[in-house]
Amino acid sequence: MTEPQRNGLSLTPFQHRLITTALAGLSLFIIFALLFGLFLLLRSFVGHFSGVLLPLAIAGILAMLLRPVVSYMEENSRLNRTGGVIVLYILVVLVLAVGLFWIIPILLEQAVQLIRSIPAIYEGLREILAARFPQLLNYLKETVGEQPLSALAQEFEQRLSENVQSLLLSTAAVGRDYFFSVFSTAAAAAIVPVYLFFFLRSGHVSRRQIEQQLSWVRKDIREDIIYLGHQFATSLGTFFQGQIVIGLIMGVLLALGFSIAGIHLGFAIGIAIGLLNIIPYLGTVLGLGTVLPIAWFQPEGGPVLVLIALGVFIAVQLVEGYFLTPKIMGNRTGLHPLTIIIAIFFWGTALNGLLGMILAIPLTAFFVVAWRLFREKYLKAWTTGTETS
Repeated sequence: MTEPQRNGLSLTPFQHRLITTALAGLSLFIIFALLFGLFLLLRSFVGHFSGVLLPLAIAGILAMLLRPVVSYMEENSRLNRTGGVIVLYILVVLVLAVGLFWIIPILLEQAVQLIRSIPAIYEGLREILAARFPQLLNYLKETVGEQPLSALAQEFEQRLSENVQSLLLSTAAVGRDYFFSVFSTAAAAAIVPVYLFFFLRSGHVSRRQIEQQLSWVRKDIREDIIYLGHQFATSLGTFFQGQIVIGLIMGVLLALGFSIAGIHLGFAIGIAIGLLNIIPYLGTVLGLGTVLPIAWFQPEGGPVLVLIALGVFIAVQLVEGYFLTPKIMGNRTGLHPLTIIIAIFFWGTALNGLLGMILAIPLTAFFVVAWRLFREKYLKAWTTGTETS
């Protein structure tokens, strides 16, 4: 006699499958509701403490990238780990000092050229508006006035050339909130080397140490946690190692190309595009939106210079797509380009900005691995009724 009959119930096979399916659906709904609640809690936590978490995340990523260098110096010299970290810091400071000594004069020269060309840029923009959008120009004249429009560029150039101290004093009341924002950002950036020093000094956490900390967790679940943590750390290190190298090479190529083409501030824009490409496609979007208008509106600019700038950009993108990324990164993330774009927007929104955009690709790769593990090890077992090994 079956169990339903023994209890005085008579269920058809269809009713039995229906009840089982309903219970399974309810269980999945509860699980997803709990996960969504945890996600909202995490989002709120990260948004509230982003000023604390962002420097820690940056220091952790840098430590992951630089730890092999410290380990190499420790193993191949008489230095201990602390000495290796100190030597690394000295080398980084020397490289930055030499780089800034060489780069800052170039940036200042190009910035001065850009500032001096602002009136010409304004006049070029005004001529385009007058020729192609006369209604917009008439609206601006009616609302702002002819005299303020014609003097806008000269006023801006004059204010930039004023004494820095008097300019700060005159704008102190208006820029108070901005000053505190910059100060907090600078303070967060200044604490990164301190975090990085202790992260590098602490060395690598071994699998045995992790197992000891998770000894209270069931063995099979503990192994899954360690496996997922290892996959996340691997994807994090692989992604940022590759992206930083690719970004630096792209930045140098773009800076040289834009400078040779004669684009004002082209060297700084090229380096910035390369560094911003650490977040995939961010440098591309912001770079095109910056360099093309400058190439068009600067005094000696126009369609030809825009085409040259676009050609430099396309050439570097081809080098990156067909040579740098395959050689340096390969297909280690295993993510489709569309998935990468969606992931950047999703995690940037979910984790309130920059931190989410930085971690978007490693987090997405981690969840892809977690889903595969869940599907192969647990979901199949639940659907087939077999035990997991």
